[in-house]
Amino acid sequence: MALNSKTASAKILVAEDAVDLRNALVEVLMDLDYTVKAARDGYEAATMFPDFKPDLAILDMRMPMMNGADVCAVIRQTSDIPIIMFTSADDVAEVNGAIQNGATDFVLKTTGMDELADRVESHLLKQREPLKPSITSSDAANGSSSGVVPENVHVSDTAPNAIKTFTVIIDPDKEARSKVTAILTRLNQDFIEVDSAGEGIAAIQDYDPDLVVTEWTLPDMDTFKMFSSLRRGLKAKNLTRIIMSERLSPETQRKSNFVGINNFLEKPLDLGKVEILVGDCVKKALRDLKRTASMNAAA
Repeated sequence: MALNSKTASAKILVAEDAVDLRNALVEVLMDLDYTVKAARDGYEAATMFPDFKPDLAILDMRMPMMNGADVCAVIRQTSDIPIIMFTSADDVAEVNGAIQNGATDFVLKTTGMDELADRVESHLLKQREPLKPSITSSDAANGSSSGVVPENVHVSDTAPNAIKTFTVIIDPDKEARSKVTAILTRLNQDFIEVDSAGEGIAAIQDYDPDLVVTEWTLPDMDTFKMFSSLRRGLKAKNLTRIIMSERLSPETQRKSNFVGINNFLEKPLDLGKVEILVGDCVKKALRDLKRTASMNAAA
């Protein structure tokens, strides 16, 4: 994998209790010109973090002294760096807990070092990109031959420089979409409505959203396949994902965890539950955007 001048010399904290794997991780990352410190367990990683001040952390899920989810919680008290869980396939339930504690992404150990290295570079690049501006009417009209905002894009009437979230809503059921859009409109947030996974992928790539709210079973593919196709894409990494479904089977929940989804709405949608979940996700995304804006202003 070629070195990227924008991410070279970034500092990475690795926590892995298996000696051979820990040494392999350090070797691969140092070969990519990263500065690496390695911890033998979660407690050592948590104690190393304040002095080392890494740009990114890679954590095993199950470790002595302190597990990966607990280390995430410690890091999130003072930092918003990307945290990647490097874990075994049977750790999926625990990864869900790590995501709730602030993990950014997870990579299965079975996918290998190349996949992990790709994710590391993607997260570092996204972290170092400038804060994206709010979507404006002119932004939404880009690419339109008529030069007007597409009918399926809603741009709220707020100040041009206001910090807002952008949501992609994917569902052929217009009634279900209307309950989500009602909440987003009331919160003065921007969004786009589409019917299929293919349109959803295009919207995610074009608008770099903060949230995606999607029906699980779409006409062209299910949500698992849609997000799997986006996993290696830079813009799909830090999305808050909410799925809607009439029945959340154990298989659906297991697949959802694999693609970073841990927010669920059961159909038929209850407007009160939609308001609570979507509202909370919007508030969290706004806090993250404002914190990033503040950090950029202070830099």
